[in-house]
Amino acid sequence: MSTKKTYKKVLNRYNCFRLNYYRFFSLKKNRKTIFLFGIFNIFILSNICSEPLKEYISSSIKTVQFHRNEWPLSYPIIRLNSEQQLLLSFDELGSSTKNFQYTIVLCDADWNISDLMVTEYISGSPINPIIDYSFSFNTTIDYIHYRLKFPNEDIRPLRSGNYMLMVFEDYDQNNPVLKKKFMISEPMVNIVPRIRNTASSSIRASHHEINFEVHHPGFTIRNPMDEISATIIQNGRKDNRIQGLRPQFVRNDLLDFNYNRETMMEGGNEFRYLDIRSYRFYSDKIEEIVFLDPFYHVRLFADLPRNPSSYQYRQDLNGRYYIEVQERSNADLEADYMFVHFRLRVNQPQLSQRVYLNGALTNWELNESSQMHYNPTNNAYELSLLLKQGYYNYHYLVVEEGEKTGKLFPMENSFQQTENDYLILIYYKGLTDRVHRLIGAETFNSTLPQPRSRPGH
Repeated sequence: MSTKKTYKKVLNRYNCFRLNYYRFFSLKKNRKTIFLFGIFNIFILSNICSEPLKEYISSSIKTVQFHRNEWPLSYPIIRLNSEQQLLLSFDELGSSTKNFQYTIVLCDADWNISDLMVTEYISGSPINPIIDYSFSFNTTIDYIHYRLKFPNEDIRPLRSGNYMLMVFEDYDQNNPVLKKKFMISEPMVNIVPRIRNTASSSIRASHHEINFEVHHPGFTIRNPMDEISATIIQNGRKDNRIQGLRPQFVRNDLLDFNYNRETMMEGGNEFRYLDIRSYRFYSDKIEEIVFLDPFYHVRLFADLPRNPSSYQYRQDLNGRYYIEVQERSNADLEADYMFVHFRLRVNQPQLSQRVYLNGALTNWELNESSQMHYNPTNNAYELSLLLKQGYYNYHYLVVEEGEKTGKLFPMENSFQQTENDYLILIYYKGLTDRVHRLIGAETFNSTLPQPRSRPGH
């Protein structure tokens, strides 16, 4: 039987039993039934998904923020079996509430769904409703603000590793409206970074070389070359992350990740910024704000490619954003949505290049939603985004034809002095383990010798 026919057969059987048919059950009276069908749903999901999971945000969902609770600019990483929680928040435009549920799915180091049973990595009910929501007020456009904190009394992960949070409507897991990655760590090792200039003279002024040591006294690693792998993430970017790194040298309780070109990244430039916290007072990037019912429209002054020979430090959020409105007190519910019109002036575009607006405001994706299009009338790449009032960071990435990784040069240019955050993740999979454990996760800054944050502490 072909793979396609097998998929259809499994999917048809799955549809016969999916939780969508049980959406009218009382959670209190039928918790056991929903628990069993939740396990069945996730089991089927793990068998029909053979490719690594990717994040996804439906066009109806806006301003998705996912981080450690009370740490709004942090990565979504918490420690196993701790009191730490993650906070997910998002808006849906409109005035009618939706019947949203969520679940979590355990993945390996490469984001493939694990083959563990749900009961092996979830304590509690695998599928639960999102019941914390509020209606916007004092805004020109209606929206509903949803919030979810977990782990909670309904669901708790039992293992460290990579997880995907999935949000769907009316128990229909076939059509999630939101998929976001998060990680659970069990700190067993200490990571010592060596972020420095590369030895290669041609790129010494523009790149960072990220090497590090992993110290593991008290934690036995029998075969480090096979059991240990590492990932490096710059600021939050998805396109240039480095995965599958193995230790180069092993000495007693120390693993040395001492690479050359394999762990080099463009230093880039400090992020550009956008301040739309007020629609009355224009920040220096705003040319005009007009109201065309039902939205405000913000036209920005055209950006220009940056000077390749001049670096200027400016404190930034390393690509992130926060929601705030100056004329109101409750930003979550009173901040308005505005269409923001970005322009990047380029007189002679290269047909072999694609230009993207990148940062947390586009979920760090390089896709149709973040791709800019050239307008020859204005001699500029253009893109319009619907954004909630706040303060945003962004930059422009160039992707060459046939490539998947973006480059900051030539639109932003690249300097080794640039301040960046680097998240280093250490995965362990022993001989008897069926899925990777996350035994180390720390964020370092290129200008600071010590960890900026330790998600596992």
